[in-house]
Amino acid sequence: MRIVKHLFLAFFLVSVGFVYAQQQPVCSHFKTGVFKLLDASSPDYTIIRNDSVQTETAKKSVVTTDFHIRWIDDCNYELTFIKMHNRPAGLKLPEKTIKLFVKIYKVSGDTCWVETRANTSGYVSKKRMVKINE
Repeated sequence: MRIVKHLFLAFFLVSVGFVYAQQQPVCSHFKTGVFKLLDASSPDYTIIRNDSVQTETAKKSVVTTDFHIRWIDDCNYELTFIKMHNRPAGLKLPEKTIKLFVKIYKVSGDTCWVETRANTSGYVSKKRMVKINE
């Protein structure tokens, strides 16, 4: 009877671990590389990311924006504005105190879905991001 209890406990622990692993997306694939940020309500963006800087370029624009990236864990990171290049006259610069908190909440192959929140407002955005190059 004791062996049956141990087998049951081992089976239970493996099952719980498997379920937990299924719920956590594998996000490390998205820490560096070249990505397309896709959203029907805004222009396509190309993102180039290394371990410390993320550069975003709008498809229909020459404006690029650099952000410092700080990974909180494998699926959550923080973006802080560094600099905007080729800024047209009249385009307001973001405040240096604005931070964007990004959560990768779903992963499928080279595609992930991200939720972005700003620390200074109630802004929340959900978008799809596709990795196109290492």
